[in-house]
Amino acid sequence: MRKEIVGLLTVAVLSLAGGVLAQDLSMKVKGGHQLGETAEQFFAEGHEKEVLGACAAGDFKNVNRSNKREAKKYCAELADTRQQAISGKRCEYQSGGDPSETRTDTFTFDGGHLVKVELLYSAPSIESNYSGRSFEELFAGIKQAYGTPTSETTRPVQDVYGVHYVAHRELWLAPHAAILITEQPGPRGSTTLVAFTRAEYDRTMAAGAPKPANPLE
Repeated sequence: MRKEIVGLLTVAVLSLAGGVLAQDLSMKVKGGHQLGETAEQFFAEGHEKEVLGACAAGDFKNVNRSNKREAKKYCAELADTRQQAISGKRCEYQSGGDPSETRTDTFTFDGGHLVKVELLYSAPSIESNYSGRSFEELFAGIKQAYGTPTSETTRPVQDVYGVHYVAHRELWLAPHAAILITEQPGPRGSTTLVAFTRAEYDRTMAAGAPKPANPLE
């Protein structure tokens, strides 16, 4: 996988056969976290471990907030999220992502495990000094790693000025994992890249996956 392009997944075990995902796919996600790992492990490593340590020590300067009051508030929220996740409650944790890529990261926990990672990339634009990632760039990296998608769909969209675009949706399915890329094209567009455990993907589909909002309308 081209990590410098995708910035999401590093593969611990990966084999391709005719473009089909391997039967046994072990997947690591941004920050060293592994899809399916326990919530306790998640918050005991990487960035989360560092921030929680700073909070516990009262070292609010390293919590990366504008002032002490905001830092204390963030510490309390992070500790509460950690406790909910470890206790088995379904909850989401949104990290700061990567400002250089204008990206937001959202982690979903259920039953005490990390079941979903969602990265929302803003498309390159003048407003963001052309930082961000395009759909084409992300799709190329994932396709190089995993081969042809299990399914590909498109849908027409148009903005308030009547300009037409084509939005893409690419899905890779394996017995134990799923990867989904969805595009919102046009001005202020974005690309959402999601890695699920297969159980979480099936749960989402059974519940009726919500349609992404169209920022062009």
